[in-house]
Amino acid sequence: MAEAHAIRRNAPPPYRGGCLCGAVRYVAAAPTLGARICHCATCRAAMAAPYLAQAQFPRRAVSWEGTTARWRSSDRLYRHFCPRCGTRLFLEPRDAPRLGIPLATLDDPAAIQPEMHVWTCEALPWALGPDALPRYPQGSPLPYRKPAGA
Repeated sequence: MAEAHAIRRNAPPPYRGGCLCGAVRYVAAAPTLGARICHCATCRAAMAAPYLAQAQFPRRAVSWEGTTARWRSSDRLYRHFCPRCGTRLFLEPRDAPRLGIPLATLDDPAAIQPEMHVWTCEALPWALGPDALPRYPQGSPLPYRKPAGA
Protein backbone atom coordinates (compact mmCIF):
# COMPACT_ATOMS: atom_id res chain seq x y z
CA MET A 1 0.00 0.00 0.00
CA ALA A 2 2.77 2.48 0.86
CA GLU A 3 4.45 1.58 -2.43
CA ALA A 4 1.43 2.60 -4.53
CA HIS A 5 0.97 5.75 -2.47
CA ALA A 6 4.60 6.80 -3.04
CA ILE A 7 4.35 6.24 -6.79
CA ARG A 8 1.23 8.37 -7.00
CA ARG A 9 2.98 11.27 -5.23
CA ASN A 10 6.16 11.20 -7.32
CA ALA A 11 6.66 13.79 -10.02
CA PRO A 12 7.09 12.22 -13.47
CA PRO A 13 10.57 11.68 -14.95
CA PRO A 14 12.97 12.93 -16.02
CA TYR A 15 14.69 13.71 -12.73
CA ARG A 16 17.65 16.07 -12.91
CA GLY A 17 20.32 16.88 -10.39
CA GLY A 18 23.99 17.20 -9.70
CA CYS A 19 26.76 18.00 -7.33
CA LEU A 20 27.25 21.12 -5.23
CA CYS A 21 29.86 22.72 -7.50
CA GLY A 22 28.04 21.90 -10.76
CA ALA A 23 30.88 19.86 -12.28
CA VAL A 24 28.62 16.78 -12.50
CA ARG A 25 25.03 16.90 -13.76
CA TYR A 26 22.78 13.88 -14.21
CA VAL A 27 19.42 12.91 -15.67
CA ALA A 28 17.36 9.87 -14.63
CA ALA A 29 14.93 9.35 -17.53
CA ALA A 30 12.78 6.55 -16.08
CA PRO A 31 10.47 6.11 -13.10
CA THR A 32 12.14 5.03 -9.90
CA LEU A 33 12.42 1.32 -9.06
CA GLY A 34 11.90 2.23 -5.41
CA ALA A 35 12.90 4.89 -2.90
CA ARG A 36 14.13 4.10 0.60
CA ILE A 37 15.57 5.78 3.64
CA CYS A 38 18.54 3.76 4.85
CA HIS A 39 19.67 4.14 8.46
CA CYS A 40 22.62 1.70 8.35
CA ALA A 41 25.92 2.82 9.84
CA THR A 42 27.70 2.49 6.48
CA CYS A 43 25.29 4.84 4.68
CA ARG A 44 25.38 7.28 7.59
CA ALA A 45 29.18 7.41 7.53
CA ALA A 46 29.41 7.55 3.72
CA MET A 47 26.93 10.43 3.53
CA ALA A 48 28.08 12.19 6.73
CA ALA A 49 24.38 12.41 7.56
CA PRO A 50 21.87 10.71 9.91
CA TYR A 51 20.50 8.58 7.02
CA LEU A 52 20.49 8.22 3.25
CA ALA A 53 17.26 8.89 1.36
CA GLN A 54 17.79 7.46 -2.13
CA ALA A 55 15.92 6.23 -5.19
CA GLN A 56 17.01 3.41 -7.48
CA PHE A 57 16.81 3.63 -11.28
CA PRO A 58 17.62 1.27 -14.13
CA ARG A 59 21.30 1.88 -14.92
CA ARG A 60 20.53 2.43 -18.62
CA ALA A 61 18.12 5.27 -17.69
CA VAL A 62 20.77 7.38 -15.91
CA SER A 63 23.26 9.53 -17.77
CA TRP A 64 25.60 12.23 -16.56
CA GLU A 65 28.03 14.86 -17.73
CA GLY A 66 31.25 15.42 -15.84
CA THR A 67 33.63 13.05 -14.14
CA THR A 68 32.92 11.04 -11.02
CA ALA A 69 35.31 9.08 -8.86
CA ARG A 70 34.17 5.97 -7.06
CA TRP A 71 35.15 3.83 -4.12
CA ARG A 72 34.02 0.41 -3.03
CA SER A 73 32.26 0.74 0.31
CA SER A 74 31.37 -2.97 0.60
CA ASP A 75 31.69 -6.23 -1.30
CA ARG A 76 28.65 -5.34 -3.38
CA LEU A 77 28.57 -1.55 -3.66
CA TYR A 78 30.49 1.28 -5.28
CA ARG A 79 29.77 4.88 -4.30
CA HIS A 80 30.39 7.61 -6.87
CA PHE A 81 31.20 11.18 -5.90
CA CYS A 82 32.34 14.43 -7.47
CA PRO A 83 36.14 14.59 -7.15
CA ARG A 84 36.00 18.39 -7.10
CA CYS A 85 33.47 19.13 -4.32
CA GLY A 86 32.97 15.67 -2.79
CA THR A 87 29.18 15.44 -3.26
CA ARG A 88 28.04 11.80 -3.07
CA LEU A 89 26.09 11.16 -6.27
CA PHE A 90 25.45 7.50 -7.10
CA LEU A 91 25.32 4.09 -5.46
CA GLU A 92 26.24 1.34 -7.90
CA PRO A 93 25.45 -2.23 -6.86
CA ARG A 94 27.86 -4.73 -8.40
CA ASP A 95 25.10 -7.36 -8.53
CA ALA A 96 22.30 -5.44 -10.32
CA PRO A 97 21.98 -3.12 -13.34
CA ARG A 98 20.73 -0.10 -11.41
CA LEU A 99 21.99 3.08 -9.77
CA GLY A 100 20.89 4.71 -6.55
CA ILE A 101 20.66 8.48 -6.44
CA PRO A 102 20.52 10.41 -3.16
CA LEU A 103 17.30 12.42 -3.17
CA ALA A 104 19.10 15.46 -1.75
CA THR A 105 21.10 15.80 -5.00
CA LEU A 106 17.95 16.20 -7.14
CA ASP A 107 17.18 19.70 -8.40
CA ASP A 108 13.76 19.08 -6.82
CA PRO A 109 14.43 16.83 -3.80
CA ALA A 110 10.68 16.57 -3.14
CA ALA A 111 10.03 15.05 -6.59
CA ILE A 112 10.41 11.49 -5.26
CA GLN A 113 8.85 10.32 -2.03
CA PRO A 114 10.54 7.62 0.06
CA GLU A 115 8.48 4.44 0.47
CA MET A 116 10.03 2.92 3.59
CA HIS A 117 12.75 3.04 6.23
CA VAL A 118 15.35 0.24 6.20
CA TRP A 119 18.01 -0.79 8.71
CA THR A 120 16.13 0.90 11.52
CA CYS A 121 17.99 -1.34 13.99
CA GLU A 122 20.97 0.97 13.37
CA ALA A 123 19.00 4.25 13.29
CA LEU A 124 19.91 7.17 15.49
CA PRO A 125 17.03 7.53 17.96
CA TRP A 126 16.28 11.11 16.87
CA ALA A 127 16.49 10.35 13.12
CA LEU A 128 13.25 8.35 12.82
CA GLY A 129 10.55 10.93 12.29
CA PRO A 130 6.85 10.42 13.01
CA ASP A 131 5.95 9.49 9.40
CA ALA A 132 3.73 6.52 8.58
CA LEU A 133 6.21 4.79 6.25
CA PRO A 134 6.86 1.07 6.83
CA ARG A 135 9.96 0.37 8.93
CA TYR A 136 12.21 -2.65 8.60
CA PRO A 137 14.87 -3.52 11.19
CA GLN A 138 17.22 -4.63 8.40
CA GLY A 139 16.92 -4.61 4.62
CA SER A 140 13.52 -4.50 3.01
CA PRO A 141 11.71 -7.80 2.40
CA LEU A 142 10.32 -6.15 -0.75
CA PRO A 143 12.52 -6.27 -3.86
CA TYR A 144 13.02 -3.23 -6.01
CA ARG A 145 10.46 -3.01 -8.81
CA LYS A 146 11.38 -4.29 -12.25
CA PRO A 147 12.08 -1.70 -14.94
CA ALA A 148 9.31 -1.19 -17.47
CA GLY A 149 9.75 -3.62 -20.34
CA ALA A 150 11.97 -6.00 -18.34
